[in-house]
Amino acid sequence: MFVAVLVTLCIQFSAASVLAVAVESDDVRVRIEVHLSELAVAEAGTSDIYLAGNVPALGGWRPDGLKLEREAEGLFSGEFSAVAGSDIQFKVTRGTWRAVERDGRGGDVANRRIRVLAPEGGGPVKAVAEVARWSSGPVQQSSITGQVVQMEPQRSAFLRRARRVTIWLPDGYSESLDRYPVLYLQDGQNVFDAATAAFGVEWQVDETAARLIRDDRIMPVIVVAIWNSVERTDEYTVTSDERLMAGGRGADYIRFLVQELKPLIDASYRTKSDRQFTWIGGSSLGALISMHACMQQPAVFGGCLAFSPSLGWDREQILKQLDSASGWPKDVRLWVSMGSAEGADEGACAVNLQRARRLFRQLQPEAGGPTGRWCLREFAGAGHNEKSWSEQLPESLEWLTEGIER
Repeated sequence: MFVAVLVTLCIQFSAASVLAVAVESDDVRVRIEVHLSELAVAEAGTSDIYLAGNVPALGGWRPDGLKLEREAEGLFSGEFSAVAGSDIQFKVTRGTWRAVERDGRGGDVANRRIRVLAPEGGGPVKAVAEVARWSSGPVQQSSITGQVVQMEPQRSAFLRRARRVTIWLPDGYSESLDRYPVLYLQDGQNVFDAATAAFGVEWQVDETAARLIRDDRIMPVIVVAIWNSVERTDEYTVTSDERLMAGGRGADYIRFLVQELKPLIDASYRTKSDRQFTWIGGSSLGALISMHACMQQPAVFGGCLAFSPSLGWDREQILKQLDSASGWPKDVRLWVSMGSAEGADEGACAVNLQRARRLFRQLQPEAGGPTGRWCLREFAGAGHNEKSWSEQLPESLEWLTEGIER
């Protein structure tokens, strides 16, 4: 049931600000008005305008998530349902990441945020976003390096939606008879190719892995990138967060990885299938589900790369679990990285760093494990974004493969 919430003042906010609105119930109507500058109107022409955001109603960061209604020249609006207490993030687009909003000087615009907090009255939550102009560069060209295989969408007995999977093969794979370790990465559309990456910024895993292999800094490895879906939040969390009324299908996603995808990859490619050579990783919620995969399936995964893991999910459920008797599997390697600029404000940034440090206090020394079994890296100035994770990737790959018998 929707209970509308009244905000008597329509609040205009900048791209970097957070609108905190008091609400009383779990289901809330949110109304966004988008105002285009004269320049943005001229650049858009007759194009449709959309919101792309982090909730299913906004397409799970699809660039054409929610089509807005044209109310007048330069004025568009849209309404959707949100959960009380949720942090909604979005950007304004013309249906593609090649035409996303820009500031007056043509620079990137940070994710806009609406945080719905506590009770106030009837009517929809309202917010206004002003768009100065649009990105106007050429169509983003594919940036893939090396041999990449795009599999047919994989249907699963455990997932509601078919899943796209992209595989990167190291140089020389076709000419050799060698077998290779495998790294499984989440949010696969962001891994190899700027043309498919959610914000036009990729991790550059293909370029980085190729360079490190060529320089003999890591062993040759196969990388399997699993694309996310609009159900990303549910699939990347093993428990439901009552505050957000979302999450909790992560166990099914892990079953898909272990029972369906890994056997298919091992049967189709020359892999080293033992746990010592099977690794998993991701960022944000993708890092969280990768950690849970190792905790649930330590006989399958021998290492984890967790970039900026969402340790606060469901009131820090994973930290509580790691503090229990079972804890982190003693023979699974774990890399965790966290930037100092990951959060909406200084307080949130500090909390995220504190959570990462608490994680490692729980792992050492009581949880055991030889030196080098776990690694926490803090990166000054790094944000919660693909650019930061791509910069952290080389060090993490070297650490993950160090000491592994080739």
